Amino acid sequence: MSAGSSLKLALAAEGGSPEAARPGRTRARRPWGAMIAGAVFLIIVLGTVLAPLIAPYEPNQQNLRDMLEPPSGTHWFGTDVLGYDIFTRVLHGGGPPLLVGVSAVLVAMIIGVIAGIAAGSRGGWLDNLLGRIADIQMSIPGLILALLVLVLFGTNLQNVIIVIAIESWPLHFRVVRSHVQSVSQHTYVEASRLAGMGWRRTMIRHIAPSALPLLAVTGTVNFAGAVLTEASLSYLGMGVQPPTADWGVMISDGQTQLGAAWWISVFPGSALLALLLSTQVIGDYLADRFSVASD
Repeated sequence: MSAGSSLKLALAAEGGSPEAARPGRTRARRPWGAMIAGAVFLIIVLGTVLAPLIAPYEPNQQNLRDMLEPPSGTHWFGTDVLGYDIFTRVLHGGGPPLLVGVSAVLVAMIIGVIAGIAAGSRGGWLDNLLGRIADIQMSIPGLILALLVLVLFGTNLQNVIIVIAIESWPLHFRVVRSHVQSVSQHTYVEASRLAGMGWRRTMIRHIAPSALPLLAVTGTVNFAGAVLTEASLSYLGMGVQPPTADWGVMISDGQTQLGAAWWISVFPGSALLALLLSTQVIGDYLADRFSVASD
C-alpha cells in the first residue's frame, strides 16, 4: 500500500480525513483504475478456480518431446525443461498463493480484531502488554521469521499460513485498537452506556459496523503481503514443493533458463505481478473511499 493510503487509513481510524482540509474538492470521477484492477483480480481468481476445466493439459503432465518449446498455438506460454505446459501451470499455480493469502488474512484478522478490541476497550496493563507484543512482532523482518519457523517445524502449506498470519496480525490489532479507543469517546456511545446498554451490545451495534471498512483495507494490504511472502518462500524452496504448480516455484525453476527460455519465469512472474498490483490499487481505492465516507 502507498504512503498516502497508509496516512488515510491512520487518519480514518482516528475519525479524521485528509480530504476534510479541502472541502471545495469533489469526487465525481469514476474510479477507472479500481475498476480495471478489480477486473484483473477477478480474471486471475476465476482462471485459478476454473483451471481444472479450462487448462488444456494436466499441470504435471510431462511431454519430453516438447521440452523448452517457445510460445505457440499448441503451447500458448511455451513449455519448460520437463515438457510441462506453462499456461496450464500458470493457471493452477495461482491456487497456493490465493489459498495462503485468504487463509492467512482470516487468521490474522481474527487474532488482531480480538486483541484490538480487548486492548482498546480495557486499556491499562492489557493495552500496554498487547501493544508491546505487537511492536516486537513488527520489528522482526517477516521473511526471516517465516524462514526460521519453517526450518524448525517443516515446510508445508499449513505452516506457511500460520507463520504469515502471526507476522500479519499487528496491523489489524493497531487499527482496531485505535478505532475502538476513538469511537468509545463519541457521545452516542456514552449515551448508550448511560441508557444501560451492555458493553457487548454497544460493541456490536455501534463500534463493529464502523470498523468494517478499516478491516477491508487492512485485509487487502495483508492479502498482498501474504501472497508475496508465499511466492518468496516457494521461490526459496521453503514453501510449496515441486512438482506442485506454484508461481514462486515456477519462477525459481526458470531462473537458470532466462537467456534461452525466458517464458518459464516471465509468465508466472507476470501473473504474480498482476495480482499484487491489482490488489494494491484496490487497497488504495478502499482507503481513499473510506476516508471520504468518514467526512
